[in-house]
This record gives sequence, structure tokens and C-alpha cells, in this order.
Amino acid sequence: MKYREEIHRYVQEHKDEIINTLGELVKIPSFQTEPKEGAPYGEACADILKYVQSCWEKDGFQTELYQENGYLLSYYGNGKKSIGLFSHADVVPVSDDWVLTEPFKMLEKDRCLIGRGVLDDKAAIVISLYCAKMLKELNIPINARLVIFTGVNEETGMKDIKDYVKTHTPPDFSIVTDCDFPVYRGDKGILQLIAKSNAPLKEVKDFYGGESMNITLGKAFARIGTKSFSETGISCHGALPEGSVNAGYLLSKRLCAEGTLCNEDLKQLTFISKLLKGYYGEVFGIENDDKTFGKLTCTNGMIGTDDGKPYLTFDIRYGLDSNDTYIKKKLKDFFTQNGWSVEITHEKKPFIISEDNVYLQKCLKAYKAFCETKEAPTYINAGATYAGELPCAIETGSNLYGGKPAGIPDGHGNAHQPDECITIEGFLDAIELITHMVLECDEVS
Repeated sequence: MKYREEIHRYVQEHKDEIINTLGELVKIPSFQTEPKEGAPYGEACADILKYVQSCWEKDGFQTELYQENGYLLSYYGNGKKSIGLFSHADVVPVSDDWVLTEPFKMLEKDRCLIGRGVLDDKAAIVISLYCAKMLKELNIPINARLVIFTGVNEETGMKDIKDYVKTHTPPDFSIVTDCDFPVYRGDKGILQLIAKSNAPLKEVKDFYGGESMNITLGKAFARIGTKSFSETGISCHGALPEGSVNAGYLLSKRLCAEGTLCNEDLKQLTFISKLLKGYYGEVFGIENDDKTFGKLTCTNGMIGTDDGKPYLTFDIRYGLDSNDTYIKKKLKDFFTQNGWSVEITHEKKPFIISEDNVYLQKCLKAYKAFCETKEAPTYINAGATYAGELPCAIETGSNLYGGKPAGIPDGHGNAHQPDECITIEGFLDAIELITHMVLECDEVS
């Protein structure tokens, strides 16, 4: 493996600088808020793009900031062939149940870094930056032109990447550092929707919970007269619901068990608890186990009322064996028959690239050599990344080794969860490995 010692030495010598850069990114609460002039995804998202641009320009790299479209492009090299590194600076909102640190104050504990975005996906921004810095400062030859994309709308629609591909020619091959190692070669499809009852609740008031469609509901609240109720579940990324417990399910079930609800509310909440109990879509008749993509998942992220009428959001992830038209019809028929309306708010088709793709094989070669292993399986992503919007891309990780700090509760530490964390060793080694992936891909003629 070429330049292994030089790259390793550089990362170790710049370790503190690398960690501090990630800490500065974590300080910026870059979840989407109300748009303002020059800040279509909110001021914090605009601020973080400017900060990332300053990091690149400080080291002499060419950049182009598209603030109105929510992305930054950075470049290194002048080759005709191009290799992309894609990451995002926006994060999901935070809950109030962090226990190890404040969400936007990165903490180092037990050789882990804890803070919102350390794993999803701010570490990837630092990986891209130091990959380019090493190539430049160590005078490692590269034939391709590196194109580095940093966006701020990945979590809430991906309009940033869609705007990019409308006006730019995407790289010949791209590495999207927003998943796990070794390599993911496809994404499930996505359907997100809001279902709303046609009838209001009568006695139950303030029925609400959740911050995002793609985080399984972790806390839910309600009021009946002067009595308040709350339930806490276990939240997970909506695409990976196994092990989660929906707080809306717990709350609706508890309210039904109180024995004091009027018949109309009891009927509504019994129905809601039925909808929120599972996460494979069985209640709607859309369950599917795809031979390549795995099980269809259907999770709830938010509950609330509108003019007293309860509503629920759902996030569905499905494979190529499922038909989105069929799924939408089943959902519409189900809710219509039960006195609810349904609105599809976001949809994205599944994608996959061949196991034989030459760039994918180069990335696997780098992984095997770096990790000194013969095993390097490829996977399908239940989540969604920029890769699905690019013509030729794979997904990989920003944390080569798992691990969590001591004392972290269940339901904490992963992407989209409280106390999101990344191991320092896994982060630093990911910088080295992805640099080697780039160098291997550079050899493709």
C-alpha cells in the first residue's frame, strides 16, 4: 500500500488539530430553521458553510460557495477525470435527554467524541479536508481532480444535491462518507407521509411529540383536563428501527387504559396505538422482505394535532422488490377507509450499482489492504445519502471501529440519537483509509 507510513505519520502528527476542527463544526447548531435572505436553510446552516469554506481557503484550496443552493464546492488537482468526496454539514434536531454533554459542545470521553453531528456527518467533512491536505502537503501525485461537496440539506430533502446536479457535471466516481465500512452500493427507496384524522379529539388535548420524520418517536405528551401524561420510548434512526420503542404507541396505549376516555377518543387512540406498534408496515398490508435490500420498514417520527385532529408522520424504506405506486395506493385506501387523509411529502427511488463496478472494487481493495483482511462485504443502506442522486457513487463510513463511552444509556450514541458519538481511533483511521481509497480509484484509467 503506497504512502501508508507517510499518511499515518501525518494523521498522528495532526491529531489534535483534526479533533479541534471537528469540535468547531459541532459548535454550530446546523439543523434546518426558518429561511432568511442568503440563508435558505437557516442562519446556522449558512454559517457552517462559510466556516467550512474558510477551512479550505486557509490551506490554499479553490472553493465555490453556492449559499442560495445550500452547498460548497472545494477542489484539488487538475486532471480530466474527477473523483468526488461528498458529505453534509446539517444535522437533525436535538432532544433534551442528552446525559453526557450538551449537544453542541463536543466532549472527549473514554477515547470517544460526543456531540451532535460527530458521526452524521461532520466527521466526514474533516475527512475530506485532511485527505486533500495530505495529498497536497505530502506531494502525493494524483491524476484526477478532487471535487469535494459539502451540503446543508441532506437531512431534510436533499435539494442541495439536486440543485448541484442540475448545473454541474458530477464526478466520474464519488465516495459519499455518510454510512459504514466497508462499502455500501445501494440505498432503499423512501416514502414520507403525513396521515391526519378527519375527526378531532374531544377530551385529549396537547397530543404531541417528535422533532423529525426520520427519527423514531422518543418522547410523547398529552393532556386530559388538568392531568398531563408523558411517555419515553427508545428512539433510533427511522431507517433502522430494530430495538426502538415508539413513545406515541406507549402514550396512546396508556391513555386507552385509563378507562376515562369518551368513546370517540378511545376509538381514535386505539387506532393510533395499532398504527404505531410495529415498524414493518404490516398494519397497512405493505410488508416486504427484499432479497437484496432486506425488510421494508415503516416508522413514525412525529405526532400532533391540527385543529384538534390528530396526525402522524411515517417514514417508509423499501427495496426494488416493492412497488411505490402499490404502496401509495395501499396507504391511501387504508386511511380513507378509516376516516383519515394522507399526504405524501417526500419520495425517493431505490438505487444500486453492480458488485463488479471497477471503482467499488478499488475501494474494497484499499479496505482489505488497510485492515489486513480478506473479507470485505458490500451492503445496502437502509438510510438515504447523496449517493442516490449521483450517477456513480458508493457509500462508506467515518468511523472504522465502533465503540461507545462508559455510562451511555440504551438508545443513545448512534446517528440521530442523543449523545451521538464516534471513536477517536476509528475516526483517525477512517481519514487514512479513505485517502487510500481515493488513491486506488485514481489508478482507474
